[in-house]
Amino acid sequence: MGIFSKKRKASGTIAKDRLKLLLISDRVSCSPQTMQMLKNDMIKAAGKYIPVDAGKVTICFHQSPPVLTADIPLKSRKDTGS
Repeated sequence: MGIFSKKRKASGTIAKDRLKLLLISDRVSCSPQTMQMLKNDMIKAAGKYIPVDAGKVTICFHQSPPVLTADIPLKSRKDTGS
């Protein structure tokens, strides 16, 4: 790896994330695009106040009781340059 290359997610991880988003969107009766917009909006809103690791954000829907949760990991201090 050179100094100019960025760390990339494996294609399997990307596919897994997309499948999770599709399943969640089906359970809450909204399109995958709407779920992705919701995820992006949460990242943007939290990112205004705290450093968010956007690549690791996950959204989960639980049936009983019906709850939508977001796991929004923070960037470590070494990642933020502080």
